[in-house]
Amino acid sequence: MTLIPSKPWEEISKAKRDARDALIPKEWLIPSTDALNVIDIPRTCGVLTPKEVEITELEAPVLVEKMIKGELKCYDVTLAFCKRASIAQQLTNCLTEIFFTAALANAKAIDEEFARTGTPRGPLHGLPVSLKDNFYVEGVDTTVGFVAWANDSAPKEKESEMTKMMRDCGAVLFCKTNVPTAMMIAETYNNVWGYTCNPYNRNCSSGGSSGGESALLAMKGSPLGVGTDIGGSIRIPASFCGLYSLKPSFGRFPTYGARSGLPGQEAIRSINGPMSTSLEGTELWAKSVVEKEPWYRDPNMLPIPWRNVEVPDKLCFGLIMDNGIVKPTPPVTRALLETKKALEAVGHKVIEYSPYKPDEANSIVNRFFQGDGGVKIAQYISASGETYPEGLSAYKSRYESMKSSPPLVGSLWDIQSDRTAYCKKVLEDWLSSKEVTGTGRPFDAIISPVTQHSACPKMAFNDHVAYTSMWNITDYSATTFPVSKVDPSIDSKPTYETRNEVEKKIWDRYDAEEITGAPVSLQLVCQRLEEEKALKLTAIVAEALKSA
Repeated sequence: MTLIPSKPWEEISKAKRDARDALIPKEWLIPSTDALNVIDIPRTCGVLTPKEVEITELEAPVLVEKMIKGELKCYDVTLAFCKRASIAQQLTNCLTEIFFTAALANAKAIDEEFARTGTPRGPLHGLPVSLKDNFYVEGVDTTVGFVAWANDSAPKEKESEMTKMMRDCGAVLFCKTNVPTAMMIAETYNNVWGYTCNPYNRNCSSGGSSGGESALLAMKGSPLGVGTDIGGSIRIPASFCGLYSLKPSFGRFPTYGARSGLPGQEAIRSINGPMSTSLEGTELWAKSVVEKEPWYRDPNMLPIPWRNVEVPDKLCFGLIMDNGIVKPTPPVTRALLETKKALEAVGHKVIEYSPYKPDEANSIVNRFFQGDGGVKIAQYISASGETYPEGLSAYKSRYESMKSSPPLVGSLWDIQSDRTAYCKKVLEDWLSSKEVTGTGRPFDAIISPVTQHSACPKMAFNDHVAYTSMWNITDYSATTFPVSKVDPSIDSKPTYETRNEVEKKIWDRYDAEEITGAPVSLQLVCQRLEEEKALKLTAIVAEALKSA
């Protein structure tokens, strides 16, 4: 439902922000600061007690274990994270909807039930979990960055399947996080909530579209978050904020009932996945959800139980150093080389690999996302009279050029045919690596940049998402893992002759000093429905980096 606003959109947006901010208790407010790196402020500002700092520094699996053992109360854990999330909000603008009061009441009920029965609520017993804004939660809005979707709270029966599943797993839901308008921009900003910055360097982006999640999680304002990905929307923000994450193939984790900026666009399926400061946290979430048998709740899910996978002692990874369109900036190239060196040092093989025609994937993605001629987004924008955000300018141009002759269904069928043919070629290309690995197998996984950036300066992503979107086209499983941080003393810009206008714009803008301290992360890609394998191989890579 799209409500027709009775006030100017600017007034509606301000009222939403004011209402959110009023939900943060005055005793949790902190002084403003000009600091760029604000990662340490939650533990030093005095809002959290020493015990609360200790609680919020623990990883998700440890928190669950301690609550089940009776060493921590769910109420105390939830209160600590509500306070830390409030601090994160003040420093990065990461939250949209706040429901701390309901969360604390739920946490108290879980404690009372556990004291009475001795039975944990579920595999995420008592764990605070944050949700990306597009999941419907009873009693709050789901704006997805559109002013027209403000002040339209969801009834209980409309809650997203993922929301219900998190409750069934025993999680305590306590807030939702910011996204770009329509969730179709690789940075997080919109006319309702504003811009979400990166807590490692507030001159930088937190990525998009799950950028509110990434900023909140990086500040340990939540131990575990749920994002979505249709072209890189989990992996880009996770990489910008130094997080582990999992982009699964479609069919493993329920997606039914989530709100979309492009409803009905199913040629590239949006997926849900976990984001966390620990790989163990992402695996805990994934295993917990699958063990709840989502195929009985969402008609699009596949009946694949959680699998324990074994991998060879000696692995061979493909390494994408450059996709041929936009060369990664120096910190990302350094991270690739450091990862290669670390893996080789523990006996694995790493072979440089050129992915199959990423320019074709990029074209197919853009044709799908604008396949309705920009009509849906135009409708939601015009319903409030708000202006188009800069990152949606291509959708605006598409709509204005095609509104007199919108695309036909046959055009969509043509693109879908092109997609399937492309996926076949990518598969054949991957399988052909068997000839060079020396293991008798194709690449066990591919390691790649997530984007050309470490974390880009605000409003400087400049569109290119082919490093991630080609794996959405093919529906392959992927993770992210942190490697390093930007250091101007070793990440200066070399002389480089760019190959096209997009690459020139990105490289001309690059300045290591401007993004000092920004996380540098990579992604690991496996084939379709290989989530368990992707997590296991990521653990091997992370251990190699730790030992380097």
